[in-house]
Parts: sequence; C-alpha cells; structure tokens
Amino acid sequence: MPPEFKESQIKIPGYFAGKIVRVCRFGGMVLAFLLISATGCNFISKSKKNSEEPVVRVNDRYLYRSDFRKVTEGLSKQDSIIVAKRYIDTWIREELMLYRAELALSDEQKNFENQIEEYRKSLLIYSYRQKLLQQKLDTVVQFEEIADYYENNMNNFLLSEDVIQGTYVKVPLSAPNLYQVRRWSRNNGVDDLSELEKYCINHAEKYIDFNNEWIYFNAIKDQIPLQIRQPSTYLKYNRNIETRDSLFIYFSHIANHKTEGDVAPLEMVYDDIRSILLNKRKIEFFQDLEMRVFNDGVIKNQFEIY
Repeated sequence: MPPEFKESQIKIPGYFAGKIVRVCRFGGMVLAFLLISATGCNFISKSKKNSEEPVVRVNDRYLYRSDFRKVTEGLSKQDSIIVAKRYIDTWIREELMLYRAELALSDEQKNFENQIEEYRKSLLIYSYRQKLLQQKLDTVVQFEEIADYYENNMNNFLLSEDVIQGTYVKVPLSAPNLYQVRRWSRNNGVDDLSELEKYCINHAEKYIDFNNEWIYFNAIKDQIPLQIRQPSTYLKYNRNIETRDSLFIYFSHIANHKTEGDVAPLEMVYDDIRSILLNKRKIEFFQDLEMRVFNDGVIKNQFEIY
C-alpha cells in the first residue's frame, strides 16, 4: 500500500486554478489532472524564469510547465491531459523517493563521484571509438570473403531443423481444373510455375513460390492438414505432398531439401556471416586503435611509470 503524503510535502499552486482544477487522492497517491482550456493545449511556455509559476511542489523542489512542455507538444487536448497527468504523478513519486533516500543514506553512501567519473570516461571512449569507426571502418564485405568463411567453418552452421525449397498451394475443392494444378505443381518447371501463378491469382486461397529461397519445413507443414511424425525421414522419400480437408486441397512440391544436422545453405547464413566478419573487423580496428594511441603516447612522452 503506498505511503500517505502530508499536505506540507505536495502543493499545487493556486495560479493554476482553472487549468488544474482538482487534486485527487487514491490510496494515498496524488494524481494531478491537468484540464486544459478549450482553446487547446496550453503547456508550451517560454524558457523557465524565476517568475514562472510552478505546477507542483514536493518539499523544496518545483515542477514547471516548461519541464514537460515537449512531451505534450503536438498532442490532442485529451492526450495532453493524460500524458501530463502521468508525467506529474511520476515526478511526484520520484521526488518523494529521492527525499526519503537523501534522509536514509549516509554521506558516504550518497557519494557516487567515482562511479560517475568512471561512467563518464567510458562514455567518452565509446563515443570516440564510434566516431572513428563510422569514419574509417570498411563495411563492404565481398562475397568471396563470406563464401571462404562459410567453407572453413561449416560445422558452425548446422541446421537445427529441416529446410526446403519449392511451392505451396491451397485451393478450394470447388476450384476448376485441379488436375492441372497437380501437374504444374509436380513438374515445377519455368512454364509450369508461370501457369500455376496465373491460376492461383484467380482461384487459390494461398500460393507461395519459394524455389529461390530456403524456408523451414515446419512453416509449410503447419499449413497442411497432414500428420508428419518424422519430417527428416519423410523428406527423403517424398517430393510431392497432396492432401485435403472438407474445404480445401493442398499441394506442395519439394524441389530441394536439407535435413536437421546438415550444413545450412549459404543463402540462409549469408547475413549472419557478414555480421561475424564485420564484428571481427571492429574488434581488430579497436585493438589497432588502442595500440596506435599507446605508441603515440610513448613517442610524445605523455606518461611515466614510477
């Protein structure tokens, strides 16, 4: 249950009467509802000045309209009310927790200078590295590099499930010339695929031609009302799948397949290998950068070891 807040801790100045018309307490939590005038959102203000009236006070800290001006810009009146209420409520909770923490922690426990300095140094080094990386790293990875890495690391790219190439067709039982669909699907030639595509535009519930890409067999198997208990074995002995239910007939031709445990086709891991090679370049780039900076420091006598 949230703690009760005393009146002395939180105050909504009277200046905002008409814009902030009430403060509601639910379970001890203060929810500030900003009711904006009919002319629209009025949160936008000039830069904060000492004369700017605060919206909320928590102890000796104040929240001004200009503090949350950007989060309500461009919103409708209703959305502005919701966002402003949430912002104010979050700010109040955070300030009260901060006040409690300040009271509860010792000066030593509140001293974060070392951590802040370490974080600052890390951010500076990271930003410097990223700047040089963007300026100087060659991000073009040639196909030959990818293919060479693939050939030398095939054991790192073993399939965890079966993959296939081919076609999938789902056609209503009432569709015409189903025997032609069967023939086109099974032949899978260039002319057959052209005819199949034209037919499917007019009659098929679903048609997928994945002859030029590898997909997981489960993606097709899950769309066919047929129980296949051992997919790897099934694919070894079946190139065509045909089954039906009460409404549709399903055709799938398996032009190529690779089973679980086989080396994945290069096309499937191409992007992964490119990322691996780029990451290796980044690591080498940073190592080289650190060495060059160190050697430069030696030459310029920038450090001494006592």
